[in-house]
Amino acid sequence: MLYRDTTAHLTNTIRHPIMTTPRQLTLLTMLCAVFLSIAAGTPIRGRQEADAELMYRYIVSHNPDFPREIAQAFYDIGRLYGIRGDIAICQAIIETGWFRFDNGTAVRPSSHNYCGLGVRKRGTQGCSFRSVHEGVTAMMQHLYAYSCHDPLPQGENLLDPRFRYVTRGSASSWEALSGRWAMNRHYGKKILDLFKKMMSHDIPPLTAETVEQPAHTLPDEETMIDKSFFE
Repeated sequence: MLYRDTTAHLTNTIRHPIMTTPRQLTLLTMLCAVFLSIAAGTPIRGRQEADAELMYRYIVSHNPDFPREIAQAFYDIGRLYGIRGDIAICQAIIETGWFRFDNGTAVRPSSHNYCGLGVRKRGTQGCSFRSVHEGVTAMMQHLYAYSCHDPLPQGENLLDPRFRYVTRGSASSWEALSGRWAMNRHYGKKILDLFKKMMSHDIPPLTAETVEQPAHTLPDEETMIDKSFFE
């Protein structure tokens, strides 16, 4: 409603420039900057730049126990839904603590919940899925709900129990997830920063010598405080 009212006001201002005040011009300039910023965001939908192998190698360099099956699922299901699975897996890294589930979340690996679906506050386990495929599909469907108004791909069943709570098409970019998917105002940027690191990751030959147990890195304090899901 606020968006429609503001848009109507700005339209009226543009049609009647003689009535425009300096304050109105300032408001118009600020809103145009916001709209341009949103339009220039990184789309949730689109062709993936990283393949499953790069996803797997990047994560396994931080978590040697990471199953390749998960990386493949993000790539394959992302392609089916037209979602950037290569960026979605970076979101999952943040939510699961490199898929160790030791970052303060109550979600367990056996739940196959890779994005905190249904987690309303610290200590709750949220939704549970029967397999890697179902868990990744539910996450992709949630991103799909945010990013477009289209029906699910033909033959796909709805697995995301939170799908109906999303305002369809309300966040077409990763940046726009900030304040929607999580309270952290830098949420989208954190996801994209991680993606950039993944894309610059060198892929050495995968041997016992190159895969070492890294130090466990917990999320920063702001992430832990702001990690709260709206829809």
